[in-house]
Amino acid sequence: MFIKNERSNRRKRLIVFLKFSLRLCVSAVLFSLVLTAQTRVSDGWVWQNPLPQGNPLYSIHLASDKETGITVGADGTILKTEDGGFAWKKQFAPVDVTLSGVFLRDKNNAIAIGARGTVISTINGGKDWRHVAIDARDHLYGIKFAGYDLKTGWIVGTYGRVLKTTDGGATWKTQASNSQEQLLNIDAFDDAHAVAVGMGGVVLTTSDGGENWKKSDPCGGTLVSDAAFISATTIVVAGYNGCVARSVDAGENWIRIETFSRADMLSLIFTSEGNGSMTDANGLVWLTSDEGTTWLPFNVRTNPRLVSQHFADKFIGWAVGENGLILRTNDSGFSWQRLSEGGREDVNDITFLNDEIGLAVGSRGRVWLTNNAGREWLQVFADTNANLNSISFYDGEKGMIVGDGGVVMRTINGGSSWGKGVSNVTTDLLAVTFLTDKTAFAVGANGTILRTDTGGAYWEQVASGTRTWLEDIKFTDAKNGVIVGDKGTLLKTIDGGASWEKIKTNIAENLYAVSFYDEKNGFAVGGGGITLRTTDAGATWQDQESLTKANLFAVQAFGASSAIAVGELGTVVVTEDAGKTWSVQQSVTSKVLQTIVYRGGRSLWVGGRGGTMLKRTEPLNPRIISLPFTKPILKTAPRRVKPKPRTPLITVTDDGDIPLAVPPKKP
Repeated sequence: MFIKNERSNRRKRLIVFLKFSLRLCVSAVLFSLVLTAQTRVSDGWVWQNPLPQGNPLYSIHLASDKETGITVGADGTILKTEDGGFAWKKQFAPVDVTLSGVFLRDKNNAIAIGARGTVISTINGGKDWRHVAIDARDHLYGIKFAGYDLKTGWIVGTYGRVLKTTDGGATWKTQASNSQEQLLNIDAFDDAHAVAVGMGGVVLTTSDGGENWKKSDPCGGTLVSDAAFISATTIVVAGYNGCVARSVDAGENWIRIETFSRADMLSLIFTSEGNGSMTDANGLVWLTSDEGTTWLPFNVRTNPRLVSQHFADKFIGWAVGENGLILRTNDSGFSWQRLSEGGREDVNDITFLNDEIGLAVGSRGRVWLTNNAGREWLQVFADTNANLNSISFYDGEKGMIVGDGGVVMRTINGGSSWGKGVSNVTTDLLAVTFLTDKTAFAVGANGTILRTDTGGAYWEQVASGTRTWLEDIKFTDAKNGVIVGDKGTLLKTIDGGASWEKIKTNIAENLYAVSFYDEKNGFAVGGGGITLRTTDAGATWQDQESLTKANLFAVQAFGASSAIAVGELGTVVVTEDAGKTWSVQQSVTSKVLQTIVYRGGRSLWVGGRGGTMLKRTEPLNPRIISLPFTKPILKTAPRRVKPKPRTPLITVTDDGDIPLAVPPKKP
């Protein structure tokens, strides 16, 4: 969907529901499950932010020892902790699908479920995960074991699918649920009493181990996302539009509970008889101490969407959600601390000055720098809350940033500190590039082209002849430059940016990025996977096929006939034959990728939504590419200052995020 008047940066024209939870939007659920059908393996990429990883997490469960736990999520993600969540290790999943539920029977035995009938189990704490055969191909969402020995369990999924085991998950049999609705979650009190909930407001209850299921609709057709037993007869369910309902007769009758909120409720759990915790889509945690009769909301910093909770006792609990977020509470949910590390703001652009020194910009005024190839990213004070969309450096000292609301910033110390320039506009600026150490251009919304000849201190508008959004700009030499934008817009200058002429094409797709390898050869990419190539400095362009329909948001040419592009759904595509063919590279995420830097070999970084920063650990398939690292502009320019390690001049002591959890001191 393209919404011109609501875009605050170049990527906002897509509303990508994958960033939400499986229970927050069921259409996103089904979409996500299909997307991860692509083959993905962790080899070749490492997460640099967030840590331990940034894919959405959909379920968390811990063993009775309160130390051993597993959380699962998108793209086959499995993480394990052995110290109560303070450290997590990624485990290998023998599947390439979204995992939506997990349950630990003890610290060694666990079962995870997911898309396309996936059921996998481990008997050695996750060292090995093996497929469990079931007679179903439905997408599976919820899993629960009950009984004194935890051998009786249920799984629920699409089209009313209910599976039951009585041997600890070794075998599963289908039960007739008397429903065709998508069942999203299940809870069980013992081996006889269970409740399943889902779309269409369906609530199914059983008192005979699932031989018979009674259907009810306490939320009036509104999606019900979670349910929890307090006793064998007392049940609470929660769903969309603020629906909370309670039954004291095992689901025969229901009473709606007024919370005075219309937020979508996402997860629900009772820690002990009387005490419960519930989360909503607005980032609030709701607590009750009277068996769910009354609820009080509590704020959590950054308002995270927490889609799954687990409590080990009345006090200690965990929660997970979007962008790999993992939280812990030690006080019954009144306050939460962060177990995952790194920011979750969108990463809109990355630049590297050499193989070690780089900078990145993103939403909410975020600027980061690294001196060690991204192993550690340091936040830099920028004195703005605007979304920052593009960063460019002339040399190791002089750089510029542009963002929403006409924000322009500049540095003369390699990014250690930033000062504001005067853009004289309030439109969103989407891209910036240097022409000389003093002259630079920026482009943005409503056909905006800006020029500075004062090193970014003061900017003036240049006529563009268009009102379309201009997304990217590159110069090939002192005279020739190209701008790309929405609705197939291509502008070219042959006089150093003094005037711009529209290039006629038959392209209707939005063009989001352009890159040149040298003075003649370049690539442009955009909506629907469109790729273009030029061999005459942008005077003419050839439309090509990239073998993907995903929107491509960034491209880098690394040879006269070679380029790499990234986009939505974690797409990474490469061509080495001038775009005649494109190969899809393995990825470890389905998140939107918005920026790329490639310096050859393993020196490849991508960034995107939710704080995503990934670095390549192996050369790109099929071979290593050697790159000339000189920028394709002004070969006669003055000598440029080489980059050198630096640190932020102002330390950011509070980044506004949820406080990090501190492991307890060992005696």
